[in-house]
Order: sequence, then C-alpha cells, then structure tokens
Amino acid sequence: MEWKNELMKHFHKKKVGLVLGSGGAKGLSHIGVIKFLEEMDVKINFITGSSIGALIGGAYASGLSIKEIEDIALETDLTTTAKLFSPGFGNSGLVTGSKVSELLRSMLGNINIENLKIPFTAVATDIVTGEEIRFSKGNLVEAIRASISIPVIFKPVIWNNIVLVDGGLVNPVPINVAREMGADYIIAVNILSSKINPNVKSDKKAKNKIESDKHLEIILALQRKLEGLIVDHKWIRNFIKHKEKEDLPGMKKILNHSVQIIQERLVDLSVKLYRPDVLIEPEVGNIGTFDFYKAEEVIELGYTAAETALNKK
Repeated sequence: MEWKNELMKHFHKKKVGLVLGSGGAKGLSHIGVIKFLEEMDVKINFITGSSIGALIGGAYASGLSIKEIEDIALETDLTTTAKLFSPGFGNSGLVTGSKVSELLRSMLGNINIENLKIPFTAVATDIVTGEEIRFSKGNLVEAIRASISIPVIFKPVIWNNIVLVDGGLVNPVPINVAREMGADYIIAVNILSSKINPNVKSDKKAKNKIESDKHLEIILALQRKLEGLIVDHKWIRNFIKHKEKEDLPGMKKILNHSVQIIQERLVDLSVKLYRPDVLIEPEVGNIGTFDFYKAEEVIELGYTAAETALNKK
C-alpha cells in the first residue's frame, strides 16, 4: 500500500506516545485502534491512559498481545458484566470493585509499572483536592483500579491516604502526560465525542439475547440505584413532581449529559493546548457505559476510526 509507506515516514525515528481516553465500554474501541497500529507496524514507545484507557493501555504495556486482550473482551457477555458490576455494600460506591480487581490480577499478575515492556502512566483523580494523580510506578492492578473508579459507581481506592477516583474527571485524554513522558509524536484516542455511527445496524440476535438474559436485571438494578441517588433529596423529588408535565429531559439524562459536556470541554482544551499529531475519534456515541457485551462492534469502530485518521496523514 502506497499510503502505508507514506504513513510510515511520519513515524521514522519518532518516539510515539499512545494516549487512550476514558469512557466506559466505549473504550473497547482502543483495542481496534491498537490492532490497526500494529498492522501498520507502528512502534509504540509510551502509553498513557485514563479509566478504561488505563485498563487497555496497561494490559497492552504489560506484554499481553492485542489478540489476547481482544479475546478477553469478546468473552465478556452480559453474565460477566453483571458479575463485575454486581452492587455491593458501602456508602461511597454502589460496586466494591473487588471482582474487577480479581479479573485484573488474573490477567496481569502482580507486575509493577516500572517493569512493563512499554513505559506506562495511569491517571487518577484525588476526589478531595481535585488533583491529578499519576501512576508511573508501583503495582499495575492498583493503578488501573484507581483510574477506573467511576464516582458513585465504584468504591474509591485509598492510596497513601489519598482517596482516588476515575482519572477522566480531571484528564479524560492525558496528552500532556505523554508529552512529559518523552513522546515527540502523539496519537490520541478520544472516545467521549458525541458522534453516533449512522451505519451501525441493530443486531437482532444480540437484542434477543439481552431481552432473555436475566443477568441484565443486575445492570438495570445498578442503574436504578444510581437514579435513586440522584432523586434522594426531597427538594429534587418535589422539583420533578412540579415539572413532570413539562417537556423536560429526565434527571438521568441531564446528569449524563452534564458530565459528558464537562469532559468534552476538557478534551477540547487538552487538544488545543497539547496538539496531538493524530486525533482518533471513534463513532461510539451510541455505546453505553456498561455495554461491554458489544465488544465486537465497538472494537471494529475503533479500527475503522484509526484507519480513517491515519489515512489522512
């Protein structure tokens, strides 16, 4: 491919930094991006990520092949998802995260970040101060577990007396971290874009499976608990009752969109300030936070987006 030869000129003698953004199940598209980069013989020298980006990036940096990571993702059906996000007990999160930690340990073992095959940094957030916390050394599983701790959903991680939650709160696409690691050519993947893929067709087989699978009830129960927290205060319930006849979006939608707007603005600012050489934005706007059972579809969206973005170079 002639365009491939032209593309490789961009990477000649460059230290390539791969930045993988936050976004729940949308982040399975990172797998597709890495698959394409490997096919193009792009050598990745540094990896950094927030939340799901830290999980996929950390797994790849540890030495797991992208095929192994993809196989794990494809095996994650509704049953597995329900087990991982099964609500537990606690005041600071609906899910303890213990099942997720067990899965990560089974995948990655007890490796430290400083011993990874590719230099790696995970980003988390100090929920008390709002400070960005970076993990470039120490236990990889603990770093990932901190970075993926979606507030309210996951119980926060206590590390050095610091209460840590999802890195996407302060740095959804940590381009600056890759720069500081030493990268002089940055490929950033933003999965928080609102773009919806118009070509995605409904998978009737998968839909039927979802409708008949009792494990979906666990995910729905988790969502209902989250909604319950939103309307827990009396004045909010009164507000909803007063406005219920008006044409207004639901509280859940308002919350989700509010968070998304803030994160998208953070990403826009990061892109303008630190200017990645390639910005990949998979069309995952129609993928939900817990849609891990849609792995095949989401991985393909990442692959297609990477091919499109790099073909323009």
